[in-house]
Amino acid sequence: MSLFKSLIFIIIILSSMLFGSQQLVVVISYDMNATSAMMVRYEKESSTYKAISAPVHVTLGRSGLGWDQGREPLKREGDGKSPAGLFDITATFGEDPKANSALPYWYADDKLICIDDVNDTEYNTIGYLNPENPPKSFEQMRRNDAVYRNGAVINYNGERLSGRGSCIFFHLNHPNKRPTAGCTAMDEEPLLELIHWFDPNKKPRVLQIPRSECEKYQKEFAGIECE
Repeated sequence: MSLFKSLIFIIIILSSMLFGSQQLVVVISYDMNATSAMMVRYEKESSTYKAISAPVHVTLGRSGLGWDQGREPLKREGDGKSPAGLFDITATFGEDPKANSALPYWYADDKLICIDDVNDTEYNTIGYLNPENPPKSFEQMRRNDAVYRNGAVINYNGERLSGRGSCIFFHLNHPNKRPTAGCTAMDEEPLLELIHWFDPNKKPRVLQIPRSECEKYQKEFAGIECE
């Protein structure tokens, strides 16, 4: 191997180590229609992902899963599906003015919103409400039911394609653990463990898929379990 090729190879390996995700949240449902799933947290050691948590029961959308791209059923605005695919976890939020993780933090006061109007130029973004020019449709981030007391932002539809879905989070279960509108919910203890675990330097991501797809992803994410 030439010196040039050797340097390129080293750069690729270092880039993978420095910029690849070292924290992976794996959510696996029974099938695309399931409204619940199991979640395990993994950390990358060398070239293999190692489980660092026990499986946790999580709640999905009332209509199961919808793919982020490529095939049906596609995730769409208001369809009640949680997104299936691989997504960055970009921020956390909560009702406490003090940040709940090392990721960028949104303080959920009574003005924090997420815009779900498919015709708005700021569709699928979080920000603070301008009462003089409010969006036509938005979700209040400080909710009466407190399921957003703590949560994390799943960067689904980061390109903000109109109608493809918005405001996808990890958040608290409802008291009766009913299915969500498209987010992934869990009890408070595992949610806080998840949020406190996130390390921006390790570029956390979530892989959310039905069990039938898991073997395909085992090639990319060696070490993850499908059962």
